[in-house]
Amino acid sequence: MNKAEMFWQTYLNLEKELLELSKYIYITDEKLIYSKGSLKSESYTKQLEVFSPHIADLIVRTCVEIEAISKELYFELGGTKARGDKDLFFDEDCLKQLDIKCKSSKKAVLITCPAFNLTDDQYRVFKPLKEAHKRQGTDWEKAYQAVKHDRYSSICNGTVKNFIHALGALYLLNINYKNERINIKFLETNKLDFSFGSKVFSLKKPDINKYTVDVVNGKAITGNLESDDSPYIFKYTDSSYNQILDANKRADEMRQEYINSQPEFQEPAFIQQLNKSLEKEKTNKHHRMILSWELCRYRINKRIPATLPFELRKKLFVESNEFNGQIRLKNKHKSKNEITEDNIQSEIDLAGDLAGMELEQRFEGLKFSKSFNEGYCELVIDKGNVKYN
Repeated sequence: MNKAEMFWQTYLNLEKELLELSKYIYITDEKLIYSKGSLKSESYTKQLEVFSPHIADLIVRTCVEIEAISKELYFELGGTKARGDKDLFFDEDCLKQLDIKCKSSKKAVLITCPAFNLTDDQYRVFKPLKEAHKRQGTDWEKAYQAVKHDRYSSICNGTVKNFIHALGALYLLNINYKNERINIKFLETNKLDFSFGSKVFSLKKPDINKYTVDVVNGKAITGNLESDDSPYIFKYTDSSYNQILDANKRADEMRQEYINSQPEFQEPAFIQQLNKSLEKEKTNKHHRMILSWELCRYRINKRIPATLPFELRKKLFVESNEFNGQIRLKNKHKSKNEITEDNIQSEIDLAGDLAGMELEQRFEGLKFSKSFNEGYCELVIDKGNVKYN
């Protein structure tokens, strides 16, 4: 058994103790009451303040593990004090080093055990290592020191809540120490289980879009990547990252080659349409000028100009081969007679936009295939050195 697995198995044993405890103490922040013939709930936290010598023992056992694993993380993360140094403290040295490298004080843990009934986010979601790098900076640390040094007079500190928060801290430390790197296809990210084997806790999910959307759009990402309230960063693998950037470059080249070969870009009327669209983009945040859309809209309007009589425009529009697929898509539940003088222009413009979307997909297909169908992503623990290479 390797060191990380040894720590994890000890954590799981302590987690079993909490689950066993929950058979005898209902862990809840809610009280159900009858009022005027109906069942209502109100805040009730006394269950979380239940204390006993047994719970105090569990807190001590949990915090002993916290001390041990935090020291291993300290050395792994480049701590400079020597192993065995009597002045090496698990909070002010080890947890501080972890906070500097991994921003551990910002990481959240969720209580997801179905046997617990915690309805308020302040009890269901917490940051167990917030202020933990300070001497007795958290309630669970204060409880640990109190019941360790003066068990009898401090037994009231051995509460369910302090045990849960100490165990949450140990869970988070184990996640960091195990340092699992998980590869998964982009399309399968919904299968990720952020409990990582715990029956009590789960991690906050990292932002899936933070370091992927820009890559899909062809933007190279430099510098270290940063996590938020999850210890994990979600990113493409370096191989997929480079393939997606290459696909974006090729898509841009294909688009430019096509544009350069189109005669409309030499026509003053089309240039005028592009300039108007660019001006609209500056003043309307919902409008975006896309060349392929503008081109296809220009073409169909040039073929079916507004100067023609309505019946002729309608005939040309309905019988158009080039845009017939878009017309059917938009109007598959409509009859041809539903095209009126009032709506024909908007229908023609829409058909042009739909054709532009289809044209754009010709250029974007390779990029989207590399990004979504073939793209592999990875979950990586944020230790201050994660980047795209």
